[in-house]
Amino acid sequence: MVDPFWQKLQQLGIAGKPLGADHYQAGSSLMEYVNYLGCSPSLRSGDIESTLRIHRFDQPAAMGGDSVDAIRYPVCKHRLADASDLLRAYPARTTWQCPECGNQGTLDQINWRKSAGFAQLFLEISAIFPKEAIPTDKLLAVLHELCGCDWTWFYSRASD
Repeated sequence: MVDPFWQKLQQLGIAGKPLGADHYQAGSSLMEYVNYLGCSPSLRSGDIESTLRIHRFDQPAAMGGDSVDAIRYPVCKHRLADASDLLRAYPARTTWQCPECGNQGTLDQINWRKSAGFAQLFLEISAIFPKEAIPTDKLLAVLHELCGCDWTWFYSRASD
């Protein structure tokens, strides 16, 4: 039986054929739900070469951390060199301390510059370069309808 999440995404043409557990080929309508800001992705047999993957966690988790832009500590503005390490340690570690000045705070105070997210459910759309696409309000509304919560987005390296 198909998960209701994937079933809805397939009905809308956002997801195509299954590739594995919680991993699907992108559907032919994905481009209606994602605004591409640069050149369009290559098309193959009417389907986008991207894939979609769901990451599910029992408790809030952190993903991302690889940013095109420099991520800085709040207040002191020193460069945060260990962003990926901080995210991997979440939720066991929710605080940070700047090694240059000793300033301290919590992870939610950091401006992640669209390079990280904190949730129990993530939808990864792969084979899109950072800053070349953003989800439409239409896609975020579909996800809200499916899960009953607001969605946001960030750029990260693919999990493959």
